[in-house]
Amino acid sequence: MAVTSPRNFAVLGLLLGITTHWGYFIRGEHHMAGPGILAASFAGPLIILNVLLHFANVSSYHEAGVLTAIVTGAYVSGLISSIVTYRLLFHRLGKFPGPFYLRITKWNHTWLLIFKGARNYQIVDEWHAKYGSIVRTGPNELSITNPEAVAHILGSTSRCKKTGWYDCINKPNKSLNLERDRVVHDARRKIWDRGFSTKALRGYEGRVRKYTDQLVSQLNANAGKPINACKWFNYFAFDIMGDMAFGQSFGMVESGKEHSLISIMNKAMAALGPLTPIIWILPILKAIPGMAKPTWAFINYNQDQVAKRKMYEPESPDLFSYFIDAEKNDKNPMHRDLRWLVGDVGVIIVAGSDTTTSTLAYIFYHLAQSPHILRKLRDELDAFYKPGSESEFKDLQEAVYLNGVINESLRLHPPTPSGLQRLTPSEGMMIGSTFIPGRVTVSTPFWTLGRLEACYKHAKEFIPERWGSEAHMVIDKSVFLPFSTGPYGCVGKQLALMELRSVTARIVSEFDVNFAPGEDGSDLLEKSKDIFTLALAPLKLIFTRREG
Repeated sequence: MAVTSPRNFAVLGLLLGITTHWGYFIRGEHHMAGPGILAASFAGPLIILNVLLHFANVSSYHEAGVLTAIVTGAYVSGLISSIVTYRLLFHRLGKFPGPFYLRITKWNHTWLLIFKGARNYQIVDEWHAKYGSIVRTGPNELSITNPEAVAHILGSTSRCKKTGWYDCINKPNKSLNLERDRVVHDARRKIWDRGFSTKALRGYEGRVRKYTDQLVSQLNANAGKPINACKWFNYFAFDIMGDMAFGQSFGMVESGKEHSLISIMNKAMAALGPLTPIIWILPILKAIPGMAKPTWAFINYNQDQVAKRKMYEPESPDLFSYFIDAEKNDKNPMHRDLRWLVGDVGVIIVAGSDTTTSTLAYIFYHLAQSPHILRKLRDELDAFYKPGSESEFKDLQEAVYLNGVINESLRLHPPTPSGLQRLTPSEGMMIGSTFIPGRVTVSTPFWTLGRLEACYKHAKEFIPERWGSEAHMVIDKSVFLPFSTGPYGCVGKQLALMELRSVTARIVSEFDVNFAPGEDGSDLLEKSKDIFTLALAPLKLIFTRREG
């Protein structure tokens, strides 16, 4: 039989496909290799065609083309067949229950998110209701709602690492929350910790008070009128974060006009939630000119603002001041890398604005829905709260019912509802009596954890007392993770709580809060989008000056 017979080429292609799977794809990490693999998929057939024409006994372009098509088709068939067979019959996660198609691919999951408008955290919640506390949510992924999993996956002694998801989001810049290397992360975290020390937080109180005053002023100007509360809370959160990152506000609360950065950021974040199941595709999109335009627009905006901020010195230190100080005085060269400044500024804007906005929106949704909760909160505040006093923020820290309202909103509506991905250690680990194999992507979905009857009595009800006088209603507090936990826990937690307490206390003390005519909050609950954080649907409320 001739060496260049079609059958030989078909066998060769099949063997190469199977070998590629077993020798490459199931070994190591390849999430960032997408652009190279895509390029190879185009270059490979061209190389084969040229080899056949110049170095093999092939007499015509037609014959070379046919043989190239045969070996390429056989290669793809061998590769796909090997992958499917392995994932269905031999994969280490074969014993874990879950939707059948997820054993093979996550493309159908992605289809639901992109084209059906489904929200990832709700899909995962439905899977857990059907399959139990440990669900196979992908070829090499598990979602776990066993409360014991929290400490093992996210806790301070966890041996799990961040997954390749973070690399796909992060490049080309560097940032604290997306850094996978624990040593590098901890070195950068020290700079952030300085920016959120007790002393630094005291210095930020004036900023929080300033923008809270501006927000209350706008509510006064629109008293008795239906307004989109989500919009104004977003303006408030963005203005503070702009001040913290760039030394000056975006001026949205004061002007009532949306800054262009909101549109830029929303477009950049829009694809993040739907593409999370196939996040490896993001580096490919970034590499194709024009395909990731919103992402590059957000990166370029931050880069321009960093350059301007370095030329400007605010009256009182902002968070960026600590980055600049480290750049000038810290011996670690990483702090002089522009990629860290640009990346961390992006973290300040996204993490600081989206999370505060969504939590305030849900707090006031529940207060409008339950006037008795608003009255009880107001009674607590009336007993001690003095806006503008020296002890204002310290007093609010100790307000039991206020903190209960905030915690209850964070429990039912966590800012990152789908949770965070981690990679199990190579030796695997035990969750209860179940062994989880090594190098498996695992997550603990925060939205589902917050609704576990095993951890909270009447878990789906908004009951602030469970964080105070009715503490027995919290059965297992370990699953309360609005700011994550462990070494990668949110460094800005205390600033976020300061903002939430300040705004909630001022508005409740000065205004009655009601749904606008025709509003019941259903759009907020049902039409907000899961983009890793939450893109909120409008919430129309009426704030009326309090009488008496």
